Amino acid sequence: MKNNTHQTFSIILNSLIVILTVFASYAIFNSFEFMGHSGFAENAPHFKIFKYFTVDSNIFAGIVSLIFLIYYLTKKNKESILPKPLFLLKLAATTGVTLTMMVTVFYLGPKSDEGYFALFMNASLIMHLITPLLCIISFVFFEKTKKNSKRLSITGIIPMLLYSVFYISNIFMHLKNNKTSRTYDLYGFLDGGLQFTWIVIPLIFGITWFFAFSLLALNKKCNC
Repeated sequence: MKNNTHQTFSIILNSLIVILTVFASYAIFNSFEFMGHSGFAENAPHFKIFKYFTVDSNIFAGIVSLIFLIYYLTKKNKESILPKPLFLLKLAATTGVTLTMMVTVFYLGPKSDEGYFALFMNASLIMHLITPLLCIISFVFFEKTKKNSKRLSITGIIPMLLYSVFYISNIFMHLKNNKTSRTYDLYGFLDGGLQFTWIVIPLIFGITWFFAFSLLALNKKCNC
């Protein structure tokens, strides 16, 4: 009975994640603002939205949730234990949107020229807050696998690792007088100068790993 309940809630939550991801992606791609003007959508029209980790991580989370739904609908047995690859995909996706949410709440929000809550309007409300929370709840409480090992936490770093290759290389390819441009250093991580590169990069990866490790630990505690 408990296994069926877990699976039912997982299906509901993953369905919501897919629906919200599709809607939020449409809203940003078409600069559709349903909560008043926030400035974010018009700064990243059309395919330029993919330069933001927020968008990439949310779309990845939506794709993973869709894979979950397909798995649930096509599997023949009623066992709620997830295959390891599927579990790791969800860990990576949840870690990515958790990083998105936490960076927005504690770093980008306080720095926003348009005010803290401008980053929680329109599609940004979904991508910066609602979808990350749904992913966390889904992963921590309703999705489990055999032998949940702490070593699996390294998987959570992969989305940020892939994005950082693009992000960092783009910054260094567009330096002017050995200075970064906010056009390419989108989040202002190197506003203090290039000398902070070797501090910022390990810090971001360390924070990302911490989120992955914490998500795994909570998952194990709530599904023991």
